[in-house]
Order: sequence, then C-alpha cells, then structure tokens
Amino acid sequence: MFIGHYASAFALKGAVPKTSLGMLFVATQFVDILFFPFVNLGIERLKIVPHYTASTHFDLEYYPFTHGLLATVLWSLLFYWVYRYLVNNGKSFSKQVAWAMGLAVLSHWFADLIVHTHDLPLLGDHSPKMGFGLWNYRHLTFATEVSLLVLGLMYYLRKTKGHSFWGKYGAILFTGFMIFAGFLNLYILPPPENTIALMISALVSYGIFSVLAAFVDRARHANS
Repeated sequence: MFIGHYASAFALKGAVPKTSLGMLFVATQFVDILFFPFVNLGIERLKIVPHYTASTHFDLEYYPFTHGLLATVLWSLLFYWVYRYLVNNGKSFSKQVAWAMGLAVLSHWFADLIVHTHDLPLLGDHSPKMGFGLWNYRHLTFATEVSLLVLGLMYYLRKTKGHSFWGKYGAILFTGFMIFAGFLNLYILPPPENTIALMISALVSYGIFSVLAAFVDRARHANS
C-alpha cells in the first residue's frame, strides 16, 4: 500500500489535534523508511520482478525486521516512548500525542495486510505469513487506497477548520495530488532499475508528502 497509509495520519490528527500531521505522515511510513535502506544494506531482501502482481513489481523475499507484526509493534512502542518521554516530556498532552504516533506506526502493518500477498510475517521469517492479496487486482487496489485516503481526509476536515483559501482547500488539493501520484505509481511508471533507484524515489516521495502535510496543516486548526 502507498497512499492509503496516510488515511490513518489524517484520522489520528483529527482525533489528537496536538499531533503534527507532518510527523504522522512520517510515522505511518516509518517501517518502509527503514525497509529500503535495510534492503540496500543486505539486512532484508527485495527482488524487482516486473509485474510480479497486477499492482507491484516487487517480490518481498525477507523483511521480518520492518514488516513483521512483532517488529512493527516494537517500532510503534519506540515511537510512543520517544514522544512520551523525550519530545513532549512534561507537557500535559504528551501521552495522547505519544499514543497517536505509536498507532500511526502500527497502522502500517494492518493497511499492508489488505493488499500484500502472503508475505507479511507475524514474527520471524519462518513464522506464519499473512496478506489478503488485493495487489493481484490493480483497479481494486487503487479504489481501496483512494477510498481509505478520502475517508481519513473527511474525518480530518470535520475535526479541523480553516479560514483562508489555503486553509479551506489546501488539504483537498494535497489529497488530489497524492491520488494522482498513486495513479502514476500503479498505472504509468515503469519498474525501477534497481533497489537503489527504488529507495531514492520512495524516500523522496515520503519526504515531499510529509513536508506538504505539515504545510497544509498549518492553515487549519482544531474545532473549538
């Protein structure tokens, strides 16, 4: 899953207004942010196979340290601890923000569960693996990702308000841009040449989305 992951970021920002939307965008993709460098360091393994499924070009061979359920839980607890005791230590809202950040990290595995083939490990590489396989159906994959993202956006818009043009329409325009990027990713762009090119494109995309999310959110405020 790509753009669908950001649905949880929008929803969690709506539920916990003190949380940074930009950092929630980072948190929802955190395990992928680790995954691509891990692949290029030889810690985890990914093979580029054009049209491996109807929606992807990737045979995800070995990635228990980022995409195992246990590993994802541990990464989410790390985010919780960092935000509870380091970033927002001593502030009255620190616990809520910490829970939101931890849940954002955890949401990645459950969103991936919808689309992945049977390759998501519960524990290590030899543990049972899960995945509902929606990646085998490209149109359904795209529709699901867009639907999740729009639902998350709608909740965010309901819980916040903007007074300027950008405040009122910026998040909608930004979401449209993400949907367009998701369309390009699924329907237009060719397979990456190698895992380094894949890592660069993925990390740049995550960075751009996170910066734009933070910028959009500055123009909106929680409802009274």
